[in-house]
Order: sequence, then structure tokens, then C-alpha cells
Amino acid sequence: MKEYEMLNVIADIGKIASGNSQGKLLDFLIPETAKQRYIVGIDFDMAKNSLAFNLLAEGGENGLSKQKLLEYLFVASERGNRPQFSPTSSNLGYLISQTLPNLVDFLPEDSELKKLLQKVRDRFFVEVQEEDGNKSTFILNEKLIPNASFHFAKKPEKLKDAIGAYAKELAGLIAEKTTAPAKETIYTVCVDGEPVAAHPDYQRFLWQQNSESAFEGGFSGTCSVCGTEAEVTQDTTRFVMKFYMTDKVSFASHFDEKNYYKAVTACKSCYQNIIIAEKWIDQNLRTRLGGFDVYVMPQMIWTEMEAIRLFRYLQAITREFNEVKNIASLREAERKAAERAERMGVFEQNAFIWNFLFFRKAQSAFKVLALIKDVPPSRIMEITRRTHETDDSRKKLEIPDNIVFDLDQIYRLIPLRRDKKKGFLEYKKVLQLYSCIFSGLPMRKEQLYNYYKQLACMHHFESYGLYLFKKPNNPDYALMADTLKWNLFLLFLQKLKIIEGESTMITNEYDAYFPNGVKEAFAELNYKEAQQGLALLGYVIGVIAYVQSEKENLKSKPILDKINYQGMSEEKVMRLFNEASQKIHQYRRHIGYAERWLALGKKLYETGAREELTADARVFYLLSGYSMNLLRTKPTAVTTETEEAEPVEDEVD
Repeated sequence: MKEYEMLNVIADIGKIASGNSQGKLLDFLIPETAKQRYIVGIDFDMAKNSLAFNLLAEGGENGLSKQKLLEYLFVASERGNRPQFSPTSSNLGYLISQTLPNLVDFLPEDSELKKLLQKVRDRFFVEVQEEDGNKSTFILNEKLIPNASFHFAKKPEKLKDAIGAYAKELAGLIAEKTTAPAKETIYTVCVDGEPVAAHPDYQRFLWQQNSESAFEGGFSGTCSVCGTEAEVTQDTTRFVMKFYMTDKVSFASHFDEKNYYKAVTACKSCYQNIIIAEKWIDQNLRTRLGGFDVYVMPQMIWTEMEAIRLFRYLQAITREFNEVKNIASLREAERKAAERAERMGVFEQNAFIWNFLFFRKAQSAFKVLALIKDVPPSRIMEITRRTHETDDSRKKLEIPDNIVFDLDQIYRLIPLRRDKKKGFLEYKKVLQLYSCIFSGLPMRKEQLYNYYKQLACMHHFESYGLYLFKKPNNPDYALMADTLKWNLFLLFLQKLKIIEGESTMITNEYDAYFPNGVKEAFAELNYKEAQQGLALLGYVIGVIAYVQSEKENLKSKPILDKINYQGMSEEKVMRLFNEASQKIHQYRRHIGYAERWLALGKKLYETGAREELTADARVFYLLSGYSMNLLRTKPTAVTTETEEAEPVEDEVD
């Protein structure tokens, strides 16, 4: 998908969300709610030449409502190093330094507000220069604030640091006077009691900045989004969702900034729809999947559908997708199916094709991690059905409710190395799996077994720190739980028919000699003969491990050290069969039918297509058998699932 095609999707959403009325642009710049509970006015009294701090608005426990935020035009701060100009902000440092001087510079010459703010700047602000003389800025005169420290008595070494310290102290003074805690306060600038944000000149300026300023260098051309001939702009720097570069000249044709238009251009209508859509999408179509932030963005097919109906579907999309990705939510949705006749209604509609945009935000940066596009509604329904079927298999095998598989679980099954500063280093592993699942692309089972082997190594060697996983209370139980989840994951992929080379298991003549419950597991999970043989060996190892720890009072389970978690070669497997046989004789009085199971396992392994198994696959089936045994010998074990840290937005690369 070209970048302009994705912009077309975004513009369509903006068109629907706004009812095709760009006149509502300012409404969409305001967030639905804010976590802060108070709005405090910083009032410049021109007659008395003094400052006052007044509590202007107070919200409930959930913060300030959109109505209050709209009254004071609370918009997001300008990104990056752009100059700040919003007179309503949670950043007090901006308001006591650059905001008003910037507005004086930006407002048109004939603006009444410009003249008024110019007087405020000249009367209440002083110009301060950095020690080395490289930077200077206007700062609210400290002498106007009673009992304030003098941060600018001499030229500061770093202006930014000095402004930060000044703002922090001033916020404390304001909190004492108004009883509004600094962390819960949004500040707004007033002049003679009137909020600057309410002035028509400021509202026109805010509109112009978000709508028309990009067209100051506009030209006649073809809009990349809608294809119409109109006045267009190549200035897309205010767009948040960047699929292209417009701030690095190396990405422009012939290294000329005038050539960005060759990448993308937008007409006024599409430009405004995109600005609106980006705000609306972030508030309504944002969710998380597998630890990643994702926008679920539909692409409309039925353009003739009425706008209200489309808007209703759009509003339901995130809720419906959250039910699909999580098995607990899916069960709850199923339980309420009778009450909700429209259950899964959105996904049954052919009005949309689905696009999943995985992204990371770090301060002003927006990084697209992956875009899974053109997912039809039928695919979502197929994934939902297979998730249900996989959970039904789990119930048949009496695997506890806390050991489940769903789309959210995938990134917990694939350990991703993480750096405290750079974030996840191997996130593409998981995103590639999601891409295959949503798009129906085949997966290589060798690669999947390799992922499992890394997980098994992490548990066995307790190397959780490499992946920033918390160490579970019982790593052995965590290995068992994750191994069973991996079996359910592979079963889910088999049901989706996206594992290369997988075939259905054929029941063999030895079913009656399997341990209780194992026959059903082999049948349900489609184990072939050689896989069954390895799993039986793993099951017997579980029996021996239990005897070693419970009957022989050994602190560890030495038999587990015989497994090479880095990969089991053919020779090591045969040696393990022999070592297991020796242990059976050693612990004969405790061992039950283990000898029979081991003999059957060896026969199945030798007669099956064992040469098809990779060293990683052998580890998987061995530990699967061990996990089946551990599950049944410790049915009431306390859940100690592996816990892991969530991705942190400001730590990503």
C-alpha cells in the first residue's frame, strides 16, 4: 500500500467522524477528557500592573470534561522543537516563557489581541540571555511574584533548566494559593480576567495554524489522497501518522525540499479531514495487541452507506476487536450473545476492509512498526471461530483456565530481548506472526519450534533478565504452562491452515497403552507417531523427575539436566531413552507403568518419521510430554504464570 492510500483511509475516517464538516476542526483538536482536575487562570491585571492566580474550573474524579477543555481551547502542545503558542497548557514553563512572545510574533499586524499581548509582554516579561550568549528568550518577571526566588539574577548556564526550576517553584506557589495540586492542574493565560483562548483572534489563529498555514506555499496540482485537481500542499509536517519523510532533505527527490510533493500532496479538504481523523483515531480506534499499540483502521467499501450508520460502526470497532483478541472477552461476548443480537455485527458487515497499524510514540516521534492491510471481515470471523475451537480443545484436555491461548498471548510465548533504553529489540518476530495470522500467509514450523526453544531455555536457565521478564515463583510450573500454551498456539495455527507441511494425525493401534489423558491429548493436538514417541519419553522423564523430588527427597530433578534445551540431536534422543530406562530400574518400586510407556515411546519414535523432526522440534515434543505429566501430577498447583513488563513508549528505539 502506498502512503497516499493509507492517507486516503485516514481521510475517509475524518470525513465520517466530522460528518464531512471541516467547520468542526477545533472540536476535534480538543481531547475528550483530561486527567487533570483543575483549570487555573494566570491573570495579568493591566490596570494594577499585577498578577493574580484564580481557580476557574474544577472537574470530577475522572478529570476535566471536554466541555471545560473546549471553553479554554486546551490542545496538545506543539511537537518537537516547534515554538509553543497555546495559552492553555499543563506545561507552566511554556506559559511563563515563550507562549505569549510567540503569539505576539505570530498574530497578524491588525490583530487586537496582538497589540494587547504586546503590552503584556513589554510590561510583565523581561528578556534573559544564556551565559554564553547563544540563546535568549522572554521570561515572566520574577519580581512580580511575591516571595519568589531569583532564578535569573544572573545569566543562566542553560535557559531550559532555569525555566524548569522557575516553573516548578511557581507551580508550588500557585498550588498554595488556589489549593489546586500542580500535577492536577491546567493553566490558562488571562488578561484583565478574560481568557486569551476565548479571544476571536486567537481562535482564528488556531484554526489557521491547523488548517491553512500549510497552504501558504500551496500550488495547483493533483491531490494524492482524493485525486482531484486543486490547490495542494506538500507541507504535511503537522500530520502525526507519518508514512514518509518530509523533514529530512535526503528523502526528497534530488535532495531538494521543493520536491517533497513527489511523495505526497493534499488538497485543503483532505488535509483537514486527515487532521481531524488523526485526533479521532487516537481517541477511538486505538487499542493494544500483544503488548503493542495498534490502530484498528477500517477502509470503507460501501461509500453509499449513510454517514450516521458508518459512524456507528466506526465507534464499535475497537470494542469488537478487543473481544476478538482476548479469550476472556470472547467468552463474555458469547455469554451475552442472547442479549446482544448484534454481536460481532461489525465484523459481519462487508462495509469495511481492516488495516492494523502497529506503532510506537516516543515524545514527538511516531514510528510505524508494521502495517497489516486489507484484512477482510471474513478473516476476522475465521480467527474468532478458530480461537473458540482451540479453547474447546483446551477444555476437553482439562487444561486449567489460566493456561489459555488467544491473540494477546502470542508475545508472551515468544521472548523478545529488550534493552532498557531501546525497548524491544526483536519485535518483528511477533509482528510477523500477527501478519501471517491476519493475512493467512504460511508460517515455517521450523521457525516456530526455534521460538519455543528460546522460551524453554529462558525458563530452564532462568535468564529472565535478558528479556525483562519477571522471574516467576516456580519456573518449572511456568515452563509447563507455557509449553501447553504453545501446543494450543500450534493447534490454532493448524486450524487456520497456515503452518507449512502440517498434516492430520492418524490414530495408531497403541492408543490403549498410553497414560491416562495422553491419548486424548495426542488426538486433539494432532501428534504424529514420532512426535508421540518423544512426548511419551518426556512424560516418563516427568515421572522420574517426580520420583526424584518427592520420593527420593532430592532438591532438584537431575533427570531434567539430561535434556539439551539448545536442541536435541538424534544421538542425544536415543541416549536419553537409554538413561530413562536405567532410571526406571533404579526407581522401580515407585515407577508404575513407566517402563511400558517408555518402550511404546521408543517404538513410536523409531517407526515414525523422526527424520523430519528438527533438533528444536525434538525439544518441544519432549517438554510437551513432560508438561502433560506435570499438569496431571500437580493438578492443584498454584498458578505462577510468567509475568513480563509491558512495552514502554518512551523507551523504544
